[in-house]
Amino acid sequence: MLMRMLHIAKAGFEAARSLSAIPHGHSFSVTAKADLPLADLRARLGAICAGLDYCDLNTRFSCPDDLTLIRHLASDLAVPAALSLRSAPGRGVELDAEGQARAWLKTGFEAAHWLPHVPEGHQCGRLHGHGFGVRLLADAGLADYAALEKAWQPLHALLQHGTLNRIAGLENPTSEVLACWLFDALSARLPAMAAVEVFETATAGSRFDDQGLRIWKEQRFEAAVPFDDQGRYTGHSYLVRLHLAGDIDPEQGWVRDFGEVKALFTPLYARLDHHALDQLPGIGATDCAGIARYLATHFALPQLVRIDLLENDTDGALLWLDGGRACTR
Repeated sequence: MLMRMLHIAKAGFEAARSLSAIPHGHSFSVTAKADLPLADLRARLGAICAGLDYCDLNTRFSCPDDLTLIRHLASDLAVPAALSLRSAPGRGVELDAEGQARAWLKTGFEAAHWLPHVPEGHQCGRLHGHGFGVRLLADAGLADYAALEKAWQPLHALLQHGTLNRIAGLENPTSEVLACWLFDALSARLPAMAAVEVFETATAGSRFDDQGLRIWKEQRFEAAVPFDDQGRYTGHSYLVRLHLAGDIDPEQGWVRDFGEVKALFTPLYARLDHHALDQLPGIGATDCAGIARYLATHFALPQLVRIDLLENDTDGALLWLDGGRACTR
């Protein structure tokens, strides 16, 4: 099986800046994905952020906006990488390894729905509701946060506290259908739209962009791994995120049932949760990359294109399978 591995790490800095007349402060956070060992990526990113910590950004940059900052961070990292900068709650910019920048806005709405075409007895066939999360991304050279907010507001007014099935185009409102519907609706208002992500729950969601449709399902497990050559162990609360890609089933309205993905993963999950991972037959290395490779070898699902294996909420390994594209997503 052809695989490509990147590591992901997160760091932050506190800094002041003025983009208008009033200086103010931010708690910036930066996430980097790169072809570096995790320890090296953490060290490089931490050192770069430390250089900006507790400084007046206007003394360093003529215009310390988010695009300037993320391009500076990418330059100082000095390896091909995809970066994401969060400058305020719910907003930031991304810069992929090819230099394409996207502004992003995190928002959401609360609504009810049911899925009319699921098998009899399926829990999603009942009327229920979610606090949906939504992340909107647009070409940062053509649109900013204000443009994203302006495009989003009419849709928020339509969706908030509604029953999604009663809205034209959302008669079968799976998260996949909703992501595609939102992308089309937003693109009509903002041609610079690049992607829409829908978080149906805290552990599952869908993304639509120029690469097509992708869904993900997350699970957590608790496990021990060797710490040193003296026989000591440590442990992590791991996060595994399974990414699947494909076309929407014309009848069901989804790429794959999130519940089915979880059920199929359960036997492998049972091997991981509350175990010492070095005792798993055939696992090899027990760092995040090694665990991700073990999962890819032992979890066969045709639509599976990527596995994220994180040792906390932010740091770990990203493994693309076969034709999965390993640079920006």
